[in-house]
Amino acid sequence: MKKYSFIALILASLLFSSSSLFAQKGVAKLNLEWNAGLPLGNFKNNYISNGSLRGFTGDVTVGLNNQWALGLGFGTQDFYQKYPMATYDLAPNQQVSAVVTNSIQIMPLLFKAMYTPFQGSTHLIQPYATIGAGIAFVNYNQYLGEFSSNNTPKGHFSAMADGGIMIPFNKYNSNTAFQLGASFQYVHFNQPDAMALNTANIHAGFIFRLR
Repeated sequence: MKKYSFIALILASLLFSSSSLFAQKGVAKLNLEWNAGLPLGNFKNNYISNGSLRGFTGDVTVGLNNQWALGLGFGTQDFYQKYPMATYDLAPNQQVSAVVTNSIQIMPLLFKAMYTPFQGSTHLIQPYATIGAGIAFVNYNQYLGEFSSNNTPKGHFSAMADGGIMIPFNKYNSNTAFQLGASFQYVHFNQPDAMALNTANIHAGFIFRLR
């Protein structure tokens, strides 16, 4: 009798471990976060040097298991800066004095893979790492006084790397959590004075289970 009880205990443990391992399989989650962006490199030197608090990011992911999830990320970041009155060269022997304003909106749409090594455990703080690649729509307008360049939004290759922590509201269920992280985003721009619109970002928000 003890022998069969011991075997039953082992089988129950294996069954519990297996169900725990795939507890996140098929679970869909929505992540919404406020985002602060800081221009880097030529983006900062030639277009906008100020950081932007006018942004948000989000993604919808589906779990493969407790550690890995795949999904689609989206968002927008609005950069804006006005420069003092100065004299600019428009063409040979042609100059104009004006206030210049640069306005850039970056709207990425990325495929993402997310790794959470301790999800499904009772850890109070759970680290994560994310990588993504896709396209970013860039809307760039330069105002020379009252006159605008009237550029239309264009799609550019984009990639990102992100890392941070999640703090579940329930230590036995990480499907709803607060998230805090930092990321680097690359956007190919292909302009003579800026080949890329690179940004460093800090974001914070919440994760919710969809199904």
